[in-house]
Amino acid sequence: MKNKEKNKKLDCKKYNDCSAPLCPMDDSLSHGIFYIDEDICASREFQTLDWIKKQKLVVKASTCKDKYFTAEMLKAAKQIRKGTEGIDPDQPLSQAVKAEEAWIKGKQVVAKEEKKPKRVVAKKKANGKKVSKVSRTIIR
Repeated sequence: MKNKEKNKKLDCKKYNDCSAPLCPMDDSLSHGIFYIDEDICASREFQTLDWIKKQKLVVKASTCKDKYFTAEMLKAAKQIRKGTEGIDPDQPLSQAVKAEEAWIKGKQVVAKEEKKPKRVVAKKKANGKKVSKVSRTIIR
């Protein structure tokens, strides 16, 4: 069995130099965690894996760098959007396990964004005729 593991690791040219915490070649992938400031697997062979694509989306979308994601969370995520947050590392392990289960069940935490007021398109009167600001056409 150990020979198979050694051959498996030799198949990836970047395995020895890679510092990605979640590696598709690791048997302990389900126990790994990922912070958004850490490396992602750079092997072209694995770029089509769904959870690696989601890792890249998390890096772009997450606003909180001090929270982590597990491989199971990445696999279960249906949608990654702006403000998607991971799990707080400062909580006890029992709470972290519950938080991961809740996150996977669809209760992903999305940070509250500052809401900007929507732009209102007002109409002005020019020489007694209404002019739309958006299209600058004269409405009669």
